[in-house]
Amino acid sequence: MQIMARIIGFLMAIILLGAANACSPKPPSHAEIQPGLDRLFQQLHTTTNPAEARLLEATIRHVWSHSNQPEVERMMKWAKAALHGGDLPTAFHLLDQIVLKAPDLVAAWNMRATLHYAQDDYAAALADIAVTLTLEPRHFGAWAGLGLIMQEMGQERAALAAFETALDLNPHLTDLRDDVSQLRNQVIGLAL
Repeated sequence: MQIMARIIGFLMAIILLGAANACSPKPPSHAEIQPGLDRLFQQLHTTTNPAEARLLEATIRHVWSHSNQPEVERMMKWAKAALHGGDLPTAFHLLDQIVLKAPDLVAAWNMRATLHYAQDDYAAALADIAVTLTLEPRHFGAWAGLGLIMQEMGQERAALAAFETALDLNPHLTDLRDDVSQLRNQVIGLAL
């Protein structure tokens, strides 16, 4: 329980202080590793075309899941196939190996966080989200996942901040807009 409290404290600091990229030591960001990621995010913010936004989001996710290691690439494909096939033990096993072989592969950490979340293991999910956001503070999917966990833990203000951050990073997350609106009304009601 103490570990979970530390993880939640770390994530709350990220949310409340907006310091997702202030972790020390600072690993190189994907913007530094992958030239063009900044441009993709800029285009994602400026486009008003929903089809273009979906393409840009898919391209960003592809960059996050790309490794220069063919073995890791194969393992990621197998992990995705296992996940989609409902074989969670195999997906976990592969992702555990991937994060050891390619510890800067953002998609692997986020996918493993999603698996932990699906099994209601919030402590493990939060730990993997923390790594994801340390590697890539703009990971809108990780922010949305963090919001879901915070909401389920009864931390409405933290959930709202995480959801709003996800929307700031990707304004085309239309499903999240309704959730944010409802949660904002709840938080305002709590403040009164």
